Amino acid sequence: MKRNRKLRKSIHLLLVSLSLIFIANIPPAPEEGMFPLSEIRNLDLRSAGLKISIDEVYNPNGISIVDALVNVGGCTGSFVSPEGLIFTNHHCVFDAVQKASTTENNYLKDGFLAKTRNEEIIASGLTCRITDSYEDVSDLILKAADEAEDISKRSEAISKKIREIIREEEEKDPSIKAEVSEMFIGQSYVLFRYKTINDVRIVYAPPRSIGEFGGESDNWVWPRHTGDFAFLRAYVAPDGSPAKYSEENIPYSPKKYLKVNPNGAEEGDFVFLLGYPGRTFKHYPSHYIRYQQEYQLPYISGFFRWMINLYEEKGEADPEFALRISPRIKAYANVEKNYNGKLIGLERLNLVQKKIDEEKELQQFIESDPQLKEKYNEVLSEIEKVYAETLAKGRLPFIFTMLIRNVSAYNLANLLIDYASEIDKPSSERKSLFRDDNRLTMFLQIHDIYNEMNPEIDKRVLTKILYDAASFPEVNNVNPFNRFSGAALNKNIISEFVTNILENSIIYDREKYLELFDKTSDEIKNIDDPLLNFTREVYQTKQEEDKLTAVREGKLNILLAKLMDMKKLWMDKSFIPDANRTLRLTYGYVRGYSPADAVYYSPITTLRGLIEKGRDEGEYYLPKVIRELYNKKDFGRFKHPKLNDVPVAILYNTDTSGGNSGSPVLNAYGEVVGVNFDRSFEATINDFVWSEDYSRSIGVDIRYVLWVTQKVAGADFLLEELGVSLQ
Repeated sequence: MKRNRKLRKSIHLLLVSLSLIFIANIPPAPEEGMFPLSEIRNLDLRSAGLKISIDEVYNPNGISIVDALVNVGGCTGSFVSPEGLIFTNHHCVFDAVQKASTTENNYLKDGFLAKTRNEEIIASGLTCRITDSYEDVSDLILKAADEAEDISKRSEAISKKIREIIREEEEKDPSIKAEVSEMFIGQSYVLFRYKTINDVRIVYAPPRSIGEFGGESDNWVWPRHTGDFAFLRAYVAPDGSPAKYSEENIPYSPKKYLKVNPNGAEEGDFVFLLGYPGRTFKHYPSHYIRYQQEYQLPYISGFFRWMINLYEEKGEADPEFALRISPRIKAYANVEKNYNGKLIGLERLNLVQKKIDEEKELQQFIESDPQLKEKYNEVLSEIEKVYAETLAKGRLPFIFTMLIRNVSAYNLANLLIDYASEIDKPSSERKSLFRDDNRLTMFLQIHDIYNEMNPEIDKRVLTKILYDAASFPEVNNVNPFNRFSGAALNKNIISEFVTNILENSIIYDREKYLELFDKTSDEIKNIDDPLLNFTREVYQTKQEEDKLTAVREGKLNILLAKLMDMKKLWMDKSFIPDANRTLRLTYGYVRGYSPADAVYYSPITTLRGLIEKGRDEGEYYLPKVIRELYNKKDFGRFKHPKLNDVPVAILYNTDTSGGNSGSPVLNAYGEVVGVNFDRSFEATINDFVWSEDYSRSIGVDIRYVLWVTQKVAGADFLLEELGVSLQ
């Protein structure tokens, strides 16, 4: 018996020891957050798994990995060679590739490869912005805000001070572009100085069947097999200064470029990302989330789906239109699926109620302390009052927005009316577009609108928007939409109105419209034109609503700052500011997850899965060359030794958002092992809340990038430029 007890005790100790070893080898969950540059040095990245020094990641007094990052047209990119070569996503260059394409030379469909520098083509509309430096300017801005005449002028005072700071910075150094970003509402503001590269060229964009494999069916979905990558190159003038496209320009020499590791990453590996994530709203109150859930997300997603169907219907009989409109369809489809994912996530998490419960506990905490009660007791109730006004407006702001963004004729009418209201002001006090030094920019914008204009689509979209306005109870009593009150079920009334104001308007005559900009403001205001008359009514209503919005924003600027102070005291910790398109770091591990009961997703996909999904047409169209290479097992040096296959995509639990598209996925040594391009469907909710359980980001594996570049494109020279051995 004693021997048995000793044996059982020994086995127990062994099992405990093994379990402790196993637990020790499980990477910890990363900290939630997209950390700004100011916070990077406060992180314990070494304990998390980083193998290089923090100075190699970010060094404000020297060169570091941060210096290799660029903002490319709202996405992220990174320099990966000393000759200005940039990694980013295929979907980030989608619009530029479409603009360079014709129905005869369809680079979007067939892909594009420049075999020499002279063959590289202009990436129209893309620029590169490099973060040069930053500086806290909170005191300057808050002082200006506190000096505002009243609460309605607070936001205006902040905007005016920001413009003043930007103007002063750009006058001191014309080579930089300045921006002031709000980090915490009403609390902190940071001035960022950017260097802008204006000459960006396309080097390699794979065929759409690779770069967008799986289309919208696989968008925001795991497992994924999309080769969402592309190569660009940045050019500058011979003296190194930023310059617009010229044959005399030379490749930009970055201060830092990233090393590519062709061996990729393995499950459990530490990874970190640097990039320019878009807006997140994790610190916002329950009322904001409720507004998203009840109004913004469902309306925008539904409207975009309707627009997509309209564009696709039109494109079936018009290939040139289909090519031209493809970037907009892609953008709308991306937002639509993202918003639907958010709606599912909000419902699944019951996030509004969780926020309400949190706010109740916070109020109890404030009331438990006399000093806190005296200072903060009314904050939450005041926030509720402000958002009650916002909720009462419902979808009205989106009606205004959709009219301008989706009806070309209305957009032009609104622009002319806006111009007339600004032109009598001193040039420096006008809206940027209408300043004297931007007159050429204004006319270029007008010509772009005319080039995209389609009267048939204008008519159908305007009818749709006005029908929506007549259907929404919070909108149909607002002038000028109240003229359709009761007509919501009779589209003919609205359709006749739309036909009349569009077909009898001067707007569709480009030459006559442009002549109007030579008239005085009074002459423009007195033009009797049915579309202009209607637009004036909407414009006036929007102006009135904008004034009310300014009051609400002024109040929230103060109240939400106090809310953050309250939460810091309550939770006894600091907070990372919401993302705002400034450079951020996030970190985590290559890790799978379980999206549903009895389901587990491993974190690496392979060519085998790509072949299994592949079809001869549609969203899963697979180029024959890939199937042929797979059948021959021609994997080159990019075969995973254990999987005996080429990895295609990887999954990791970092905290990312829109704008992180194109972010380099970096290993513990700061080497590129992937290019971030998406999140899982469950992680669309990341903008509001992050969780280790379901928040996963998706990147294209560097081994697939290199395999496609070498084996499919035949671009060995690009691998050589990346410093990747072909053996």
